[in-house]
Amino acid sequence: MMKKIWNWIKSPSSDFALFILFLILLNIVGNNSFARIDLTSPKSYSLSKASKQLVNTLEEPLSVRVFFDENLPPPYNNTAQYIKDFLTEYKGSANKNFSLIFMDMSKPQNAQIAEDYGLTQIQIQEVKNNEVGFKQGYMGVVLSYGDSVELIDGITAPDGFEYKLTSTISKMINTADSLANLKADEKIKLTLIYSDVLKSLRISGADELEEIVKEAYNEINAQKMNRIEFAVIKPTEEEANQFVERYGIQGIKYNEKGVEKTAALGLVLESGENFKVLPMFMQNSLFGYVIGGLDKLSESINQGIQGLVSKPTEIGYIKGHNELDNTNERYAANFDRLVSGMYTLVDLDLDTDEIPANMSSIIINGPQWDYEENELYKIDQFIMRGGNVMVMIDGLVQDATKGGSYQMPAYSANVSNLDKLLNHYGVERGFNFVMDKNSYETNSQQYGKMNMYWAPVLQKGQMPKKNIITNNLGFVIMLQNGSLNVSKAQENPDLKVTVLAKSSDESWTEGEDVMLNPMAILPPEPEKMKSEDLAVMLEGKFTSAFEKPPVVEGENANTDIVTTNHLSESKRPGKLFVIGTSYVTTYQLIDPNGNNPVAMFMMNVVDYMNGNEDLCEMRTKGLTINLLDKKSPVLAKIFQYFNEYGLAILVAIVGLFVWKRRTARRKQINLKYNPNDTRTIVKEKKVKNEE
Repeated sequence: MMKKIWNWIKSPSSDFALFILFLILLNIVGNNSFARIDLTSPKSYSLSKASKQLVNTLEEPLSVRVFFDENLPPPYNNTAQYIKDFLTEYKGSANKNFSLIFMDMSKPQNAQIAEDYGLTQIQIQEVKNNEVGFKQGYMGVVLSYGDSVELIDGITAPDGFEYKLTSTISKMINTADSLANLKADEKIKLTLIYSDVLKSLRISGADELEEIVKEAYNEINAQKMNRIEFAVIKPTEEEANQFVERYGIQGIKYNEKGVEKTAALGLVLESGENFKVLPMFMQNSLFGYVIGGLDKLSESINQGIQGLVSKPTEIGYIKGHNELDNTNERYAANFDRLVSGMYTLVDLDLDTDEIPANMSSIIINGPQWDYEENELYKIDQFIMRGGNVMVMIDGLVQDATKGGSYQMPAYSANVSNLDKLLNHYGVERGFNFVMDKNSYETNSQQYGKMNMYWAPVLQKGQMPKKNIITNNLGFVIMLQNGSLNVSKAQENPDLKVTVLAKSSDESWTEGEDVMLNPMAILPPEPEKMKSEDLAVMLEGKFTSAFEKPPVVEGENANTDIVTTNHLSESKRPGKLFVIGTSYVTTYQLIDPNGNNPVAMFMMNVVDYMNGNEDLCEMRTKGLTINLLDKKSPVLAKIFQYFNEYGLAILVAIVGLFVWKRRTARRKQINLKYNPNDTRTIVKEKKVKNEE
């Protein structure tokens, strides 16, 4: 019997059966093993070194529960598969403290668990049987580390998932360690401050306010090892003014019998001398006054605790020269919010403050007034000590003394003695705006499409492909950039100069008194256009712009003892980033969630300046923002249609050609070596006989 089976296996008659058996075994092996080859240029499906190191060095158990419904319609099913594959790769790189659980959402008890964690169902549009319908589905991940729980909810696209997951795990570890290091009798204080009169003012939410806050407190306190202490303060009018002044919480003016009085409303977290005011405020709605910030109160408390105790890296934010206010929504508040996810911006007035020794980077954002000599010297010596400086400075600024035509703003040169430093390091600013024919377009009902020449759209070719800050960005929109010239810095052998952003070859500059009106700007002749540098990075060893420390008023110049720690050149390599606009930090370009290209560009710069290069790579993985790099609308359409239909047609034509060639070759072989084979040539003979 065995001999017959063996002879059958060796005979050609077993080929098909053995092939089927091979496929079955291959599928079994593939289903129980995990291997992938990432062929994407940004390595969108591979873990970064920082992520691998983080999960490989876990000292406490970290549990990851995945709540994704089955049979999600496209494109959400692809997102679910991406998350599953990526988390499996995390598991493969982690140590024994990492556990991964995929929850079966077809079971009602798991749906209840998701709801208990606070995950929300996403409404999904589904096309089925030629009908459009909607279904609810869970698409979230729950992380548990010690007693701390974090949610990554509403994962509808894979973009930036690794960055969100790794940064969340890192924050959880830092927060847990910081809480564990608190003294036995030391607790974080959560204080609700609200005037009792708010209830009588018929403000929606005031009656339930204390109960809502206490419920959120109980939830978070259980997650934070009971290290939070809760208190309620109902201040008098005098105390209300004091709390408003002390914490910066919301003050509310109201009339009582014709007399103006003050009430207070706020939620404050305190740890030692540090405090954070959580977002809780009274606002006017269609239905009257309501208390806002209550819908995501648990999340706000959790984030506040992380920012308060995890001691993130501090970055100096220079003030005192009419820089952009990083607390004002009209200016740099969005930038501040993005940065505060990993860092803390600390206000510095260089006229009175020293740059702390443990601070590795500072930000100078939109200055319009001159610096004192001692302030410039502090910046210079900070760079000499290996410090990193980000400078966002405008070439032109609005001039209130000039009356613009048709009530348009007028602009003047933003002259600053900060150029004493920049010029010495090799960066020269242009007092202008860079205009570009490849710019953002706006639609006007009266004039149709118009180019906002002062808002250049930078494509991949205008940013370095191999630089970690820009290599995954498809495009970036700038706004009101002044030009930069780094030719002098490029001559310095001790400096590495990288142009991070430049305008297209169809750009030019406009100086003072320019009117930012598309109808009033005429592009010059092509021969007068050229590319301009917009953002640059200098790295290496600098030489000081000062021969000696400046003399400070009040110092005794006749003393017999002179001491100095003046550095004439860098002792350690530093970094200097310069961009000719401060608008890259404002709400006009940066969205609150940091999902647009400019926000990613700026956050990548911040990470790079602070030694977190791996975060740059994570943040921009899997981006879906690449655009067609074609200047002509007609060419753009041609390439669009070719990508949509041309490739499929081309593959079909090539396949048909190959099939025809193989058929003809097979006939030639049969006619030559087996002319009597009726299976292939019988039809040809029959046709000849009929003729």
